Amino acid sequence: MRMASPISSSLFREAEAGGAMIDGHFIPEGADIGTCIYSIHHNEKYFLNPFLFCPERWITAADGSNEEDVAQAHSAFTPFSIGPRSCIGKALGLMELQSMLAWLLFHFDFRVAEGDLGRVGEGNEKGEWGRERKGEYQLFDHLTVRRHGPWVQLRKRELVGN
Repeated sequence: MRMASPISSSLFREAEAGGAMIDGHFIPEGADIGTCIYSIHHNEKYFLNPFLFCPERWITAADGSNEEDVAQAHSAFTPFSIGPRSCIGKALGLMELQSMLAWLLFHFDFRVAEGDLGRVGEGNEKGEWGRERKGEYQLFDHLTVRRHGPWVQLRKRELVGN
């Protein structure tokens, strides 16, 4: 969800009457302003090695992080946006995602598909700026995000004791 949020673009808001000061910059009344969720989720201020998939980052001391590091990461984790315009279905979406992922992990072993198929959707060293990181899953913005891949292979897990 951090690496490839369902909505990665800016969710714009209009500055209220009198304007607003944001990070030392005055935003005039009526101006539309937003910050891209992708840029927040890949900001070194909130996430150590932001382009690295590291599930342990959410657990205190698992990767050398302390409670402050974990709290900082949680404060910036906004895959469904935040506030009154956040996704109305985020609680249901997260519950379904977590249930399905737990079921898949319990019943199957999985890996990235072998060969070229396993590289579908990743960046390319010769790609344009922002798309040059090999191994980074690429997102294409349009209201929600469009994706190519990833392709995975599943094998039914043999359960011990059943």
